[in-house]
Amino acid sequence: MNGTWMRIGWAAALVVALGAIAAAWANDPVESGVVAGPHEAYQIVCEILEDESWMDDGIMHIRNRRLASVVISDSIAHAGTGTIVSSADIDTVSGHMVYTGTLEIRPEALDGHWGGVWTILIDDAGLRGQAMLHGNGPDLDGWYVVADLTPLPPAVLETFADACGGQAPIAGTRAVGAYYRLRP
Repeated sequence: MNGTWMRIGWAAALVVALGAIAAAWANDPVESGVVAGPHEAYQIVCEILEDESWMDDGIMHIRNRRLASVVISDSIAHAGTGTIVSSADIDTVSGHMVYTGTLEIRPEALDGHWGGVWTILIDDAGLRGQAMLHGNGPDLDGWYVVADLTPLPPAVLETFADACGGQAPIAGTRAVGAYYRLRP
């Protein structure tokens, strides 16, 4: 019987300790972090700067694809230009795809840039993508962005031709997310 009470005592102590830690985190602005509402941006790819690609057994492999883009947003924290470096493996039979890379966005109105990583996955469960970027430079240091990504369908993409100087964009993505500030 003493063993049972001992286990209950340890379990209760563990619950109290975890509760105290969780309460401390909940009150810590660094952990709760969201200080700016949602944002929306469109990353419009206007030019392929370089890439290497090949087919192998029904899989299209793309490596080190460098893309020049324009970022359209109502937020001065995002509107500007971008550079994307990406790699992909695309199953040409099933349509499944893993597309991942790095991203740099240079807002026109701020001193600094965003840098980070992104991934888009298409499989039997559907399409999902996410980007995680951190701010660099005087205006963006300490800021982070987490955004869900959705590739633009051709009919929507063609409405952004002005962003590419009248040329049809190569690709585009809608990003919806939130800004976080981890340092005051």
